[in-house]
Amino acid sequence: MNDWKRHFSDFGGRAYLDCAAQGPFPREVSEEIQRQLRLKEHPEEIDPELFERQPERAALAAARLLGCHPSSITFGSGASHGLNAAALGLPLRAGEEVLIGQGEFPAVVLPFLNLAPAGVSVRFVTPGTGRHVSAADYIAAFTPKTRAVAVSLVAFATGYRIDLDALGEACRERGVFLIVDGSQAIGGIDYRVADHPVDVLAVSGYKWLFGPYGTGLTYVSPRVLDRMRVAVVNWQTVEGGAQLNRPFDYALRFREGACRFDSPQRASFLNLGGFAASMEFLARVRISTVEAHTMRLLDRLILGLGSTVLKAASDLAFERRSTILGLEAESMDATRRVWRRLVDAGVLVSLRANLIRVSPNIYNTTDDIDRLLRAAAR
Repeated sequence: MNDWKRHFSDFGGRAYLDCAAQGPFPREVSEEIQRQLRLKEHPEEIDPELFERQPERAALAAARLLGCHPSSITFGSGASHGLNAAALGLPLRAGEEVLIGQGEFPAVVLPFLNLAPAGVSVRFVTPGTGRHVSAADYIAAFTPKTRAVAVSLVAFATGYRIDLDALGEACRERGVFLIVDGSQAIGGIDYRVADHPVDVLAVSGYKWLFGPYGTGLTYVSPRVLDRMRVAVVNWQTVEGGAQLNRPFDYALRFREGACRFDSPQRASFLNLGGFAASMEFLARVRISTVEAHTMRLLDRLILGLGSTVLKAASDLAFERRSTILGLEAESMDATRRVWRRLVDAGVLVSLRANLIRVSPNIYNTTDDIDRLLRAAAR
């Protein structure tokens, strides 16, 4: 029996296998948002200290999941917040380049393309073999101009998990910044950021972290914190800025830690309160539990593919797997037809990069996987 399934809705009787698109709320997150909603209905009940307690609570929950100090966490409206903070804040200069893999998710690419007026270029790395850009491909592409690498820990379409340790060590040896989008990884795979040589890790909150849409967190390594410029100033993260009962001297002194990069209105009642609750829920579940359960479901799916027209497009080597599985038929049109059959049968999965993307979680059961296999049968 799946004890965690009862914490979620019944998805209208459908098999919801699309956490990589939108993670659902556990019931207690919905309840927390209802409590936060009351504060806007009854502002007379707002404790002024909430504006400090809310970010502190969320930072503590995020740090517990990532295995870092709360002072290394900053909050924004999604992974793009952290990726832009890195692009605009790290000391990237004219004539230098950022390496990005061909086929990366747009959120990883666009903030660095935006640096073109400053003379910073993006160079795309292509796979040496197969469809995945590996750590070795990036390392082979380094030149004296390479100043940063921007990469997804888990690829959004295939679930390919890159070897961040090998890539990160190579970056450290060459003085290259490593910026990582962890949106399709954090919450789904057990990942402790302090164990890996990462400078900036940006994560969307509404996928594997079960948070509200419009939430995200970013880890900023102490190694680079004081080397990053704050491109967007939030008055609540400046020393004395939130002390409205005192005269303010208008000095631009940022508070300690990564909170200096927080988005304005960082104590958002509905979003940050719900986000904190979702991360606290995952801490009780344990990410290792999520990963193990999801992998068992995907193993069952892989074993059953022989009865369908589908085959795995993902790299199935243990060290390169994640909680996302990409599937394909013999042609692009055939893949789309199977995807439509699945949706019509009440099996909700995504179509990404011409692949059927399957991304279950702890609310799914073997019945959901068997339902997919029946709908995709020859």
